[in-house]
Amino acid sequence: MLDRLAQVGLIDDEDFAEQWVRSRQLHAGKGKRALAAELRNKGVDNEVITAALSGIDAGAERTRAEQLVRDKLRREKLGDPGDRDAENKVARRLVGMLARRGYGQTMALDVVTAELANERERRRV
Repeated sequence: MLDRLAQVGLIDDEDFAEQWVRSRQLHAGKGKRALAAELRNKGVDNEVITAALSGIDAGAERTRAEQLVRDKLRREKLGDPGDRDAENKVARRLVGMLARRGYGQTMALDVVTAELANERERRRV
């Protein structure tokens, strides 16, 4: 039955995986690791997953992570410029948010550190 549906083009795992990746990256801000896990849970083969994720380069993934952090930072209270505890608390929350969305820890820390510095500078002006 499934073979027949695939023959007539009603089942296309490659197309599904590409659309899923595009949609979830754009609308949910998911990173490669989270997208791969979601596709695996849906029964998509590893080769198809690898092909679908190959369209996401590191620059695009980082840009999406920066956008997510900037959006969250606008609503955060950073405390006084010398208040390291408040800033560390915000940083931990933001890194955790990125980790839950499938971004690597190294990139998440780098993005959060840079965006926190940018936000502090923006608020000083």
